[in-house]
Amino acid sequence: MNTMKLPQKGNIRSIIFPIFLLCTLISNKPYAQDTFAFASTSNNTPTEIPGKALPKFEFQGFPREYELDQITTDIAGEHILGESIAKKLYLLDGKYTSQEAVVPGNPLTKTLISKPVIYDAVKRIEKHLKRKVKKGEMTVDSAFTIMNKVLDIALNIRVTDTEKFESELSSLNDNESRVDLFINRVQLNY
Repeated sequence: MNTMKLPQKGNIRSIIFPIFLLCTLISNKPYAQDTFAFASTSNNTPTEIPGKALPKFEFQGFPREYELDQITTDIAGEHILGESIAKKLYLLDGKYTSQEAVVPGNPLTKTLISKPVIYDAVKRIEKHLKRKVKKGEMTVDSAFTIMNKVLDIALNIRVTDTEKFESELSSLNDNESRVDLFINRVQLNY
């Protein structure tokens, strides 16, 4: 008659812990770039007023790879933060700006910007990050991570109701606060 041996108490712990660890890793789906962006900007967060929580914003997001694949490097140009940032900036300009004739029949045009508060903030953040990289205050990788998220958000919220977000964005006076808003207080739901 065969008898089945039960595992000893110490052996059960050595089996359960790796299973628990594996389940935790699978269910969390950590993204290194988002974690890095959060860690690099978390020390720059504005001080909160006791009793008043800073508003957070959630928007629906869609992948943009199909649009980026159609943009060549010749069209987008070069950028200090890389080819994909150059393509996303080209896409941002195409989606947020349009040309309109000043007077019919006249070749002069004026540029119209949809959601100028958001467009201006993204352009200011881009200049701010480029300046920090050139001065050596920030690595290209961390600037890329931040700018990539800012552009993803801007490209996804163009046709969404963003009145409260724009109001919050226009109340901010410096680029670090704008970066903090985009990185730590906006979430895209894919």
